Amino acid sequence: MPDLRRWPAPLFVRRIVIVAFTATFGLFLLFQWHDRPLSPYTIVSLELAWTPQQAAPMLAAWGAAGQQVARESLLLDFTFMPAYAFLFAGVALVSARRVRGTLQKLGFWLTAAPFVAWACDITENLALLRVLAAPQSLPAVPLQVAGWAASLKFELLLVVLGYVLVAFIIERR
Repeated sequence: MPDLRRWPAPLFVRRIVIVAFTATFGLFLLFQWHDRPLSPYTIVSLELAWTPQQAAPMLAAWGAAGQQVARESLLLDFTFMPAYAFLFAGVALVSARRVRGTLQKLGFWLTAAPFVAWACDITENLALLRVLAAPQSLPAVPLQVAGWAASLKFELLLVVLGYVLVAFIIERR
């Protein structure tokens, strides 16, 4: 395993964070515009539907046109995944380099969490695309897979955010 205290170079990490932030923010804005037809539901609502009983009202409200928007959103999400993964990993690495001891080691380990979240997001999207391919039958297993994958993805990203906040507070002391 590389020595994350020095590799990659700090300037390279800063550049990655800037590019990843720009891409993440830009794609976030694009999703806000693109997913408007899904209101009052969102893709996150579908990600965390878990059961056909919870997903059915969403798909019915969306109709065929909304379901197509949801498919497009899931496909577009594949471009969002590397952006947020590199953003979160880069910020975790920068934060870890500013603290010492056990907190630093934890931060170095947490730089991998956004990439695990990325894998969860891929799993979730593939499961939801399966659901959208059969909206009349609403397969239960893909909804459960999507629910587990989305939950783990969000939890991992929240842990990284929490770590960054704690490291920032400790570094400021």
